[in-house]
Amino acid sequence: MLSSRVPLPALVQWCRALRHGLHAGLSPVKILRQQSKSGPPAARPLAGQLSDSLKAGNSFADSLKDHRAKFPKLFVELVAVGETSGKLAEVFEELERYFEAQQDARRQFLRAMLWPAFNYIAAVVVIAIMVLVLGMIGGAFKPLGSVLIGPTGAAIILAVGFGFAGVVAFLYLVGRDNDQLRQSVEAFGLKIPGLKGAYQAFALQRFSLALSMTHEAGLRADKAVFSSFQATSNNAYLKHAEPTAEAVRKGKKIAKALNAVGGGLFPDEFLDQVSVGETTGQITEVMGRAAERYREDGIRRIKLLAMIASGLAYALVGLMIIAMIFSIVMSIAGVYQDAMKDL
Repeated sequence: MLSSRVPLPALVQWCRALRHGLHAGLSPVKILRQQSKSGPPAARPLAGQLSDSLKAGNSFADSLKDHRAKFPKLFVELVAVGETSGKLAEVFEELERYFEAQQDARRQFLRAMLWPAFNYIAAVVVIAIMVLVLGMIGGAFKPLGSVLIGPTGAAIILAVGFGFAGVVAFLYLVGRDNDQLRQSVEAFGLKIPGLKGAYQAFALQRFSLALSMTHEAGLRADKAVFSSFQATSNNAYLKHAEPTAEAVRKGKKIAKALNAVGGGLFPDEFLDQVSVGETTGQITEVMGRAAERYREDGIRRIKLLAMIASGLAYALVGLMIIAMIFSIVMSIAGVYQDAMKDL
């Protein structure tokens, strides 16, 4: 709620409204003016500002410059390309599909984490209640020690348990809306075997989509390649943007220039598709199909990651319960030993 970014659902609605409006012959000024009155409430002031800027004679790309931090990089990059090529409606159609896929993946991930999160919270509350009741009863039975007993112990358990959950939620929200942090996280994810496939699929989807749109717009090959690297929003790819664009500028084929990147960033099958597209002169169509294929692959892998994350959450709750049981058993054993000594 504290984020200044345009919410993802609002962005999807914007793309849909702009797509339909442009196909119907309406101007972006009128469409955004309508969005400022009846569009997503969180984005209405921004829609009004953009509409005023466009009405003053500024281009769509220039109007977005003052608000770049409020939009994903891919949105800003492709809007500029669409405006240059006269294909804004097509760009907003592709962006709508992309952001819808991103929204669905996020929902699926959060849905998969909902039940494990509930179990975690329930475990923390149950342990806190047990400690509170044992403190009220009194006696030598103190499974978590003399500190974690009674109201004070229950308060400590609740603070630690919910504090940990709060930190995880905070890091998720910050990483979701911080481009620099997310770019670094996605680059790091490529080094982790279980995460590499998902991060690479989404990076290649963005790259393919951008290359398809920029090539169709008639941009020079080096500029198209540079913009496509920028669209990946992944530091592992971004650092190769200028060197690869320079190689293409000097006459090297795009497929060969991408092959020189190394590091496994571009799989052989992807390079083959780029090569086929260049040879047949259909790189727009080939990259468009590649973007769709990697979008589906990314969503499938995100579902798998959600299952893994859900399993880890269950494991965390299980460890808490096992630790509690072990502590209770040890405490009972201690009480029994003390009783035997007294006898």
